[in-house]
Amino acid sequence: MESEVNPSCFYCSSLKVIKHGKTSTGNRRYRCRSCGKTWVLEKIQVTRPDLADITEAYLDGKTCRDLVSVYHSSPLRVNQKIREFLDGCPHWEDYLDACVKEHSPRLIYLIGKTFSCSTKESRNNSMYVAMAIDALSTVVLGYEIGQKDSPEVWSGLLERMHSRGISCQTYMSNGNKNIEDTIHRISPESSSRIFYHRAYRDQEIACCLSRVPINNKLISDSIKAYESIKNQSLNDYLKKRNYKRFKEMLLAAPAHFTKRLKERIDSRPRIRIEGLSSAFQTRFEKFHMLKDDPYPLINGWIAKWMLTRLEVGYSRLAVYIQEPCVTSFKIFSCGQMPILLELKEDSYLLQNFVVEVATRGLQIPLFYSKCEMKLEKCSLF
Repeated sequence: MESEVNPSCFYCSSLKVIKHGKTSTGNRRYRCRSCGKTWVLEKIQVTRPDLADITEAYLDGKTCRDLVSVYHSSPLRVNQKIREFLDGCPHWEDYLDACVKEHSPRLIYLIGKTFSCSTKESRNNSMYVAMAIDALSTVVLGYEIGQKDSPEVWSGLLERMHSRGISCQTYMSNGNKNIEDTIHRISPESSSRIFYHRAYRDQEIACCLSRVPINNKLISDSIKAYESIKNQSLNDYLKKRNYKRFKEMLLAAPAHFTKRLKERIDSRPRIRIEGLSSAFQTRFEKFHMLKDDPYPLINGWIAKWMLTRLEVGYSRLAVYIQEPCVTSFKIFSCGQMPILLELKEDSYLLQNFVVEVATRGLQIPLFYSKCEMKLEKCSLF
């Protein structure tokens, strides 16, 4: 078998050429002993994946080192490319405002989280993010980043929301004094509640389900809850296509409604704001390279979380704008609007969307039957 013959020097044509290892992409490198120069004779083309996919994988939990084998570059280079990509993404609040005609949340949750971040201003190498979340869809309506939990952080968030036309009758929090004081100062006409009311509402619904699995009371309450929400985009979607209205579609699917309601009650720690808060904490504890401005990463992570399709087939953003549509992080990164779906009236996907909006509306902790969960006061008997 003949041995491989090294080529002549690309620069001086000398035959004193030896192999000089390989490049990171697997290309054979040669070195000339006469002139000392190195070169690659034939380059192997490497097709790198879409940066949107790489960035989404990173936001999902992959480290830059994990992505080296995918992007075929060093961890530092991968981190740099992800940073550049996130810097070019739209601001989540601007994108959300472009997707909806008018904000009309019925209830807003206010939560805050401390996260690890190397910064000169903090002795503990930590920062704080304040978020305003729509109770129906769990969509982040706005966020503010600061050095720590402070009145300035919450004021910045609520004042910017007001300038964007987002106001609400009721806010709910864990009783944080900075939050309470800011609400009273900026929105004196709004009421403030604590998360206890949410747990009580869930218990009330669970009590009804345990006594009469499929009952008209919960369906009726769900319809009333939906009608109390100013945003009627779903009814508009149905009306334009001459379909049954929200109320009629819901009354025609009692078993589907009850099944989904039970699923939401059973999995509430994972799918409610606790799930968002926990996921944020888990992800940002692993951002070891978070030494610069944390805004691009937080902005990208929030957008990714809001646009990911849930098990019901739709994203949180789709539920918020109340139109069955396709959303994705890649669509967001390009600045494109969600893609509206044209569903048939008897489509299971459309029924699923109506039921999802209905069950979420029923769980908003603003509607109480005042039955005290006692059998003698139960309106079902």
